[in-house]
Amino acid sequence: MNFINQLKRLLRRWGQGRARANGASPEALEKMLRGLEQTRDVEVTCDEVLAVLDQVAEAILQGADVARLMPLVQHHLETCADCQEELEALLRILRASPAT
Repeated sequence: MNFINQLKRLLRRWGQGRARANGASPEALEKMLRGLEQTRDVEVTCDEVLAVLDQVAEAILQGADVARLMPLVQHHLETCADCQEELEALLRILRASPAT
């Protein structure tokens, strides 16, 4: 049995007792585990992604392959709802702005 499955099994048992008393739902624990499964040895932070978000948006608008150009940023965007929301808002603004 791999580590993640063992951890899931332990958390299920824990979630049936003490975790619920502390407000942690099985769904919250499952979400945490999914995030853990997607982590990599090298990660970028939200601050690092937000610092290059304008470049990401421009690349998307130009049809560039962001996953190839900025794989760590792309992975972060796939796993971070807050940064994804920021990118979507920026893209809406850029698409609505007249070209200069």
